[in-house]
Amino acid sequence: MDYSSLLTNEQKKSILEQRIAQFAAEAWQHTINKQVAGDNAEAVTAADEALAILDNAIKVHQEELAKLEG
Repeated sequence: MDYSSLLTNEQKKSILEQRIAQFAAEAWQHTINKQVAGDNAEAVTAADEALAILDNAIKVHQEELAKLEG
């Protein structure tokens, strides 16, 4: 099934924009967690790993959004 065909471009844009905002909020929280972690190397590493995943998720969603806008 082509799930993409079940949504209008406006719906897709809205979903992508909402998810980008959600990922940005999560990334912001992880940045704060990293500050709170201080010298706890394990917590800093966990925050960095989460941020890397979120950075990629934001990038992919922005690329998809650009396709819809272009």
